[in-house]
Amino acid sequence: MTAAPLSGLHVLDFSLNLPGPYATYLLSSLGAEVVKVEPPRGDPARHMGRFFETINRGKKSVVLDLRAPETRPALDALIRWADVLVEGFRPGVMARLGADWDRAHATQPDLIYCSISAFGQTGPRVDQPGHDLNLQALSGVCWLERDNHDSPRGSVVPVADLSSSLVAVASITAALAARTDGPRGRYLDVGMSDAVLSWVDLWGRGLDLTTQARAALQGAPGERALRPLSAPLLRGLDRRKLYAMPQYGIYRTRDGRHVALGIVDERSFWESLCDVLGLRRLKGLPMGARTALGPVLRRVVGRRIRRRDSAELLAALEAADVPATRVLRPDETPDEAQFQARDFFDERGFVRAPLPGAEHLRGEAPALGEHTDEVLRALGVAPA
Repeated sequence: MTAAPLSGLHVLDFSLNLPGPYATYLLSSLGAEVVKVEPPRGDPARHMGRFFETINRGKKSVVLDLRAPETRPALDALIRWADVLVEGFRPGVMARLGADWDRAHATQPDLIYCSISAFGQTGPRVDQPGHDLNLQALSGVCWLERDNHDSPRGSVVPVADLSSSLVAVASITAALAARTDGPRGRYLDVGMSDAVLSWVDLWGRGLDLTTQARAALQGAPGERALRPLSAPLLRGLDRRKLYAMPQYGIYRTRDGRHVALGIVDERSFWESLCDVLGLRRLKGLPMGARTALGPVLRRVVGRRIRRRDSAELLAALEAADVPATRVLRPDETPDEAQFQARDFFDERGFVRAPLPGAEHLRGEAPALGEHTDEVLRALGVAPA
């Protein structure tokens, strides 16, 4: 059997809650051995049940009160053992705990040290606290997510937390790959605001549907009469992005389920959709016109879809090669054939990490401090 890609890698995880623990969960799923260092009260996420279980499976838990001087030998031994250290505190906290980059690097010169913080280690906000919603707001996510009344709102999925987890994993694996050239130790400054901003800039400023719609409206008959209507239309396009198009969105079916249409600029998909829905007179509309007429066309498409049951409609759309899927609740996803075929859920219902080469982590999430004695004795240190 082929060894996991990161088999033999030692990861020391000082992070709590989500961004750091999800990053080290991904590393663990690729074969790394992760030791989670927790304060005496434990990770605050422990009270969140399945959430904590999901991203801490297979790790070992060591409890150290880093404010106590007698834990210093254990801390130094753990740092010497580690290839990678991940921490998620506000800048300055690890220095107060005696485990900042300078001290850790002096103890273990080959260490890859990854700090995940709200705003990174530099800049005017470096000392400010911040959680996912703050970073969504600062980066533009909340503005992009604004509702039909133009009120900003946050994404339910914690995109700042999770994007920074992925940036951390990519940065760590890149640093591991670079270990053969020059100095082996590296410090990685992962700012959660940086990570989510890179996503928002791509979508917030890179995607512009209003230009196409404006061009279509300028050539429309009765353009002057349309001008009072075009301004709110264009504002709506800017707010809704791809969801402004009638061929991209979620629709309710006759049986009370919902289907998602995922057509963007593909003319063939639009034509096939029109055939399935009996809207052949609309097949020739170019994308700009579809976008400009989105509010009207969405009602037309919605009425046709509400006449059909979801299973029958999805079968017809699949046969016509239209990108359409049923909207599933999270509790329904384990029964989805696609995820079953790709072995995504284990026998307990936990999801495998979405990385090529990742394995199901069979171990349970550790009890608080479960491995303190075992780990420290293996390193030749008596527990404090």
